Amino acid sequence: MLDIAFIRTLFIKPLDFAIQKHYGLSFQQLDIPELLIRESMSLIPFKDYLFWLDRIEELTNDPSYMITLADQMTFRSMGGLGEWYLSCPDLPLALRRINYGLSCLQSGASYHSELSGKIIKWTYENPYSKGKGSRHDHLRVAVLFTQTLRDYMGKDFSPLKIEINAQEIRSEKITEFFQCPIRWGAPKTQVWLPMSILGASNNQPPKSTKPMLVSNLQLDDFLNMPQPADTAKLMFELINYSRYYQYPNLEFIAEQLSLSKQQLQRRLHHFGWTFTDTTNYVLCNIAIKYMQQALPIEQIAANLSYKNVQSFTKAFQRNRGITPLQYQQQLLEKQ
Repeated sequence: MLDIAFIRTLFIKPLDFAIQKHYGLSFQQLDIPELLIRESMSLIPFKDYLFWLDRIEELTNDPSYMITLADQMTFRSMGGLGEWYLSCPDLPLALRRINYGLSCLQSGASYHSELSGKIIKWTYENPYSKGKGSRHDHLRVAVLFTQTLRDYMGKDFSPLKIEINAQEIRSEKITEFFQCPIRWGAPKTQVWLPMSILGASNNQPPKSTKPMLVSNLQLDDFLNMPQPADTAKLMFELINYSRYYQYPNLEFIAEQLSLSKQQLQRRLHHFGWTFTDTTNYVLCNIAIKYMQQALPIEQIAANLSYKNVQSFTKAFQRNRGITPLQYQQQLLEKQ
């Protein structure tokens, strides 16, 4: 079994805009491929995301940078799909939608609400959030929760208490942002709020929302979030992720899984797979998605990190029996 979690580019895209605005940095300065950033439905191994968070602290020399970026750490900053999370008429419905809907943006984590007397504890638990970068991850979620509550309750709303499952970041900015007691080193990251605000949120002015138009391809990508125990889908997405950096190779995938090449090969053979055949299958499927977008064959080959169009054509023809151009022509005729 492979054990890895993912986070979707869409979920962290506001971070890219925010560090550019406040620090003059960008994801590309973190050696993140431009195509990976541009394709907002792409999936990123969670440990790489944590590494980037840690790297941002190093480059900004600001341990509390997530608070500096707080204005952009919102669902609305994600665009259309982000707006969907906040399009509910009241806070209780929004909490429910966010808690189940975030499973499409992140795997391996739990977003839920816990009740304790007259207190609701909006909770984030993630066994994959470990190491130095995890404190920025947990702080980001606490900020996102708080910004969501203020979206419904007004900008002056303050939680009863914040609990963060991470090592303390000492900064007055954090206290000023939350305006409530903060407990670091907690077993879970939680934002506490009084039960009474669930009814009070109905008194806020109604939100105007626009219908959200999502294509079949976008919906297909949005619903595709492999869970940590789903070996076949995990392997598919790891190969997909690796092609943003280079043509997929065994070393890159093994490193992501903290395995040796031999260990990874044995696990693949257990399922009757070879790395070469699996890679060809994955890249062929991704190529067809690009074809549905009417991308030129040359661009598809480049996006998949083939050395040239000829190599892509041979690999695709072995898998589908016809050339990419022939397949694309047939596909567009059907559409």
